Amino acid sequence: MEKKKQVMGASILFLAIVVINVGAQFLDLSGLPLYMNILLAQGLIVIPVIIYLIVTKQNFFEAVRLRKMNIWSVLLLIPVVYLLEPLLVCINAFSMAFSTNVIANTMQDITDMMPYIAGLSLMALLPALVEELTFRGVMMNSFHRDSNPWPAIILSAICFGCMHMNFNQITYALVLGILMGIIVEATGSILSTVIVHFIYNGTSTTLLYLMPKVLAWSNSVLEESGMSQQEIDQAMNMGDAAANVESGQMLMVAGVMIFPALMGLALAALLIYLIAYLNKRHYVLKGMFTKKTPEQKEAMAADKVRIMNVCLGIAIGLCATMAILVEVLQRVKN
Repeated sequence: MEKKKQVMGASILFLAIVVINVGAQFLDLSGLPLYMNILLAQGLIVIPVIIYLIVTKQNFFEAVRLRKMNIWSVLLLIPVVYLLEPLLVCINAFSMAFSTNVIANTMQDITDMMPYIAGLSLMALLPALVEELTFRGVMMNSFHRDSNPWPAIILSAICFGCMHMNFNQITYALVLGILMGIIVEATGSILSTVIVHFIYNGTSTTLLYLMPKVLAWSNSVLEESGMSQQEIDQAMNMGDAAANVESGQMLMVAGVMIFPALMGLALAALLIYLIAYLNKRHYVLKGMFTKKTPEQKEAMAADKVRIMNVCLGIAIGLCATMAILVEVLQRVKN
């Protein structure tokens, strides 16, 4: 019964977060500085979580699975992130063939208006802390059953993806959420996915800050070669000709990335197993991917708690509705 209450509590929490954030979408916050908009967006997620933990009187460290990790496994998380990058690029390219990238302008504004450290803190560190605390912490831990972690991993990943409320981010956030759920099981600690999330967002943010410098250098080199600006734009895939990327081009990118994605995934899987071994949780990871014995199936049946409920259904439905609305508005505007 206690687990059922925990599941329902986390479901109500997620519904509350979604309702608050959907309501915030209809407020005119254009007058606020960009950094305030980012802080507000993250605050509307983490404040309900903090209130929930206080009201339910849960032990914070247990509620979010914040535990120590083997130091060598922390270092191994770095190559894991970059080995998984081709898979996420592939999925993102496939998603962009059918949906609109709604955050590109925001990311550009951040690099134009903020120094690097501020941008890194707001776009990498803060989301890593807030979103992991919420989704791989409270949500996944509330849904979690030792006999079968998969329902908790998948449903927390669905919540994580849906919370972005646009189809482009939902797609790769869902996959990333599943991968990070597996990493939590491999380490037993949310600290692992905070690190992964920070490295992933931090790399993207850093590249955005470096890109103008790289483009400026390339532009100066091409100018010195005697090329006209129009020729430079074409050579660098810039200007009006490159303003809109065709769906076919995105599908081509996704197709090209399939092999590197599969190779990276295979190598990342080996490293994740090694990480699990270093944290003495390889038996957990192995159990997730092997056929269950009759005794294990019986234990899973006895340990089963229904996770999907009305609150989660309404919350996911609201997120899907907002994603459709955002996509329609973006297409009309473009």
